[in-house]
Amino acid sequence: MEITYFVSGSHPYEEAIYFGVGPSFGAAFGWRVEPVERLTACACDIGVLDNRLEPEDVNIIEAFLARPAERRIPIFFRISDPDMVLSANPCVKYIFSCADRPGVHFATTYDPEGPFRDFVQKLAISRVVHLPYPYERRREVDCGLEARRRRIFLAGANDPKLYPLRQKLRRQRGRNPLLRAIITDLPHPGYPDKGAALKHAIVRERFVDYAARFTHFFLCPTVYESELAKYAECAYAGSVPVGLPPKSLKPHLGDCFLLWRGGAIELARVLLSNLDEMRARAATYRAIMRRLRDPAVLSQNFMEQVASFV
Repeated sequence: MEITYFVSGSHPYEEAIYFGVGPSFGAAFGWRVEPVERLTACACDIGVLDNRLEPEDVNIIEAFLARPAERRIPIFFRISDPDMVLSANPCVKYIFSCADRPGVHFATTYDPEGPFRDFVQKLAISRVVHLPYPYERRREVDCGLEARRRRIFLAGANDPKLYPLRQKLRRQRGRNPLLRAIITDLPHPGYPDKGAALKHAIVRERFVDYAARFTHFFLCPTVYESELAKYAECAYAGSVPVGLPPKSLKPHLGDCFLLWRGGAIELARVLLSNLDEMRARAATYRAIMRRLRDPAVLSQNFMEQVASFV
């Protein structure tokens, strides 16, 4: 089964702040990456469409879908956010308007939760398959924990409804001198590929390199317990994960993940662990992410899901 990942011909993917967007997402699986304008001409069995589309891409896709279903490949729109179905962006709204059209399906990075789960439950024809973030070993940083500062690295957008645990930690850090002494908080850079001004340039490779300056990496899922890209970035940085795992990883992590639900003293204690224990936790976590999110395994799983109904 030959898969092609189709991306917008005009979206500024180079301005995205993390790896799981556009051409880099498709290429990580070893798939061919083509612009949407090649949708009709490209010889492949399955097309996966990136969700950051522009109006001209929508016009091309609509012309493609106007053809008889038997004369076109099945396509899968990529879904990367449980709240994506609520977006006011016309191009995103178009993606969901294609539901139940012949040959149109969805590939979700996260388990269907929240508004997207409600959308899935109403589908009559379209199917939904799982396509998590792939883990790319080439992005790993080799920096021993002994060379790092014993601090907890905190990063991510502010949204008390979507990221309640992260917001809780930031509130506590603002009024607790102990937490300010042990936590480095990197402000969110914004989303320049969506038209916002870039607040700082610590993104993509630089973000992983920056995280690798510290022994620990604070991680939390969304309120829907979704597996964010930061779970891979922590393993790339070779850091000790602390916080809460997402639902998708919980059964696999054992005790390498240091759980935190709100106490300041317990965060200080994790930094007092001996170096060998810290190394073991970080190495185990990286090994688990390598295995569970191996691009070849994810691609094979995707093809098996698709083959069951296409």
